[in-house]
Amino acid sequence: MSLLRIGSKGPRVLSVQEMLKFLGYQAWNLNEAEPKREDLVCDGDFGPKTESAVIEFQTDEGLYADGIVGPATMRALQEAWQQRNLELNAATLDGTSVAPLTYSLVRVPADAFGDGYDRLQLRNDVADAYLKVYEAVQDAGGIVTSSGGIRHLGAKVSANRSAASLHYVGRALDLFVGSGMNDPKKDPYVASRVAERTYQIHVRCSKDNNPDATLPPKRKIEHCVTYFDRIDGQAVTDHFLDLTALCADHGFKPIRARRSFERGGSWAGAEWWHFQNETGLVDGVSTFGEELQKIYSSGQLAGAPPWRERDRVWQINWF
Repeated sequence: MSLLRIGSKGPRVLSVQEMLKFLGYQAWNLNEAEPKREDLVCDGDFGPKTESAVIEFQTDEGLYADGIVGPATMRALQEAWQQRNLELNAATLDGTSVAPLTYSLVRVPADAFGDGYDRLQLRNDVADAYLKVYEAVQDAGGIVTSSGGIRHLGAKVSANRSAASLHYVGRALDLFVGSGMNDPKKDPYVASRVAERTYQIHVRCSKDNNPDATLPPKRKIEHCVTYFDRIDGQAVTDHFLDLTALCADHGFKPIRARRSFERGGSWAGAEWWHFQNETGLVDGVSTFGEELQKIYSSGQLAGAPPWRERDRVWQINWF
């Protein structure tokens, strides 16, 4: 195949853009006084914004990040697209039926925003807890965005994708990465920096989202950081619901940003969007392998990269 790069046009470029968009990749708008991330436009024209999304995808996949789509990048894009389709839609992640296990995967709703999804899959007990969070946010006039939940067993591991993530066992969800840390005066979420690599996430609430909502009182949130202003941030006042506290009430906890993020590293290390349900995990006892076996058969796990991490123990070498 011929290479796709800046200046390329046509249906193959459009296909690349659509796959990147579906996978949640955005573009950098570098023409603003303060550059911002924005939704990728699918127009069949390979420009600098498409190149920036390709580079981020290549970096995540461990490919040579040159912004050029050759055979290796195209193959990785197609595989990632197929896996994400299964993560969002399939009853099981390989399309097969298996004997009933301890838990099952359940599809739950989310609120479409930007290039985010309107659904995700979680383990059924975690889904029950998620739906309580979702309902409370809706009642307050907020939205719950999504970049996905369950992770395919064949997903590649990278610097920003742990080999033993709770995403693999249906216990974690990601809010849409473009719904916060862009413009705290408009974003659905603001991330208030409360300590090193630690953020309190608040949902912006409005009658525009739900005319029948009971809005929380207006409040001033300090140190709302962005992908560019990662330390000091700014103060923002609006109707806000404390999502971090609400999630904690239902077993979901955030994780810290990657060490590199606050030192100027990739935006993908922010991790403000990640919440994981830790209910029932016992420090020093629960293992990753036990959790995998609750939703997958031995046949599905055989040879899968996450199964190699099965002996990791919660809060010892698995977090």
